[in-house]
Amino acid sequence: MYRVLYRKYRPRFFADVIGQPQVTETLKNELRSGRTAHAYLFTGSRGTGKTTCSKILAKAVNCLHPQDGDPCGECECCRGVDEGTLMDVVEIDAASNNGVGDIRSLREEAVFTPAVARYRVYIIDEVHMLTLEAFNALLKTLEEPPEHVIFILATTEIHKLPATIRSRCQRFDFRRIPSEAIAGRLRDIARKEGVELDPEAALLIAGIADGAMRDALSLLDQCMSSGERITETVVRETAGLADKSHLFALTEAVKNGDCAGFIETVDALYAASKDMARLCVELTEHFRELMLIKTVRQPRDLIVMSEEDFAKAKAQAEELPLEKIVQVIDLLTGASEKMPRSTNRRVLMEMTGVKVTSSFSAAPPADSSLEARLEKLEKAMQELASGVSPAPQPSAQTRAPSAYTLPRTAPPKRPSSLDMERLRSQAVPFPRWGEVIDQIKQYSRSIAASFEGSTAYISGPYVLVDSKNDFCFELLRNSVQKENMRQAIKQVTGTEYKLGRYSYPEETAAGNDALRSLQEELTSAGVTMTGDASQEAP
Repeated sequence: MYRVLYRKYRPRFFADVIGQPQVTETLKNELRSGRTAHAYLFTGSRGTGKTTCSKILAKAVNCLHPQDGDPCGECECCRGVDEGTLMDVVEIDAASNNGVGDIRSLREEAVFTPAVARYRVYIIDEVHMLTLEAFNALLKTLEEPPEHVIFILATTEIHKLPATIRSRCQRFDFRRIPSEAIAGRLRDIARKEGVELDPEAALLIAGIADGAMRDALSLLDQCMSSGERITETVVRETAGLADKSHLFALTEAVKNGDCAGFIETVDALYAASKDMARLCVELTEHFRELMLIKTVRQPRDLIVMSEEDFAKAKAQAEELPLEKIVQVIDLLTGASEKMPRSTNRRVLMEMTGVKVTSSFSAAPPADSSLEARLEKLEKAMQELASGVSPAPQPSAQTRAPSAYTLPRTAPPKRPSSLDMERLRSQAVPFPRWGEVIDQIKQYSRSIAASFEGSTAYISGPYVLVDSKNDFCFELLRNSVQKENMRQAIKQVTGTEYKLGRYSYPEETAAGNDALRSLQEELTSAGVTMTGDASQEAP
């Protein structure tokens, strides 16, 4: 009978486990020193090696000829665990054996000494599925088990376990496996199976698996049915993914405000039997990649795609404003949440396309920000440098606006650099800043994510925000987002605060000096500038 790849190539030793050195090295050190615990708790997302490490640990504690913390793999106990014939190692699926009666039977069996092995090992998979009564029945045995019993609990939802259970186990957290590690393992297995796997196809499978080695092997197993060579196209067809060119085409339609082009592309994909929910997720991921390109210093390390596609994505990211990218991600995320409940996913995807393309086609109001005013000032300077003379200055009684006079659209008065220095000197940490970010998540998860890792301080009537992510301050320049932030702070504290940026004195001085120098040059050139552009930006 044919054995699927994830069973055929399941690691038999700790050294074979991919991407979990924080778990395997610790367990090997415990086995070398003979300091094994009576209860272990393995937690992490699916397909990361929890059950595999449980079986290796069960072999290692019972192995007749252990080798540097690893089982030998050849003795009677090791073969019995691999074949599932060793009665002293019991694997229980808590999803179907979750009642108090099942745990009572386990407790009754646990008092008997092992028949062959040194320890009686109980592996309880998906332990979070046990009922509260079953947890209570397990608690006493888990706290003081017989000397010959070891419990290994595995779960994907650690938060569902009672604290009394968690505190009695040694906890090991399994991380998502890096895409490069998964791709390397896939190429090695494909070579052993006599199949040619393209590097781009291996990376695509790894990206779809999202850190789960078992999911990656299952998809590779499915792709192997198509022939002796697996390309990126084969993977996309097998997994039902939209071709990357369609994602770039949809992004171009969004960028150009081309509603008709977006809907036509969606309809073509629908006619090709592409799942609309999956398409929405893929497009969200594509815009996330554009966001990373614009915000992260080394985005290539975080994005899984070919070099050709990365070059295209980088070109698209340069043409899109970051604020709009975040807005599109927010709209697509909302659509993804509605997809499972929608009776017509195609219509929902088309509606979302209309929303995102409309947001790009709408022209921003003129002179709505300090950046727009500075752009006009720079344009005026360029015209002066090219020899264009400003309009003559009339007398005071009949003075008319100069050709380069800017409209009076100055933002509200902000503190001067000296005032900001005083505010910073009096600032104290804002301990409830995390609650404010949680409050923002209720209306936009994407905007709240932009403020992750930031800190805030309170100084008199001000809340001063400090972050290494400059996009936070781009959001605060938007009057709507700024008001939303102020309302979130008010809901948490009950007090209305003004918002400012906790910038360093040398940064503030440098910014004010640059604006002041620009104003002086324009004044000496005869250009009148109304409005207070020299004030410090938030």
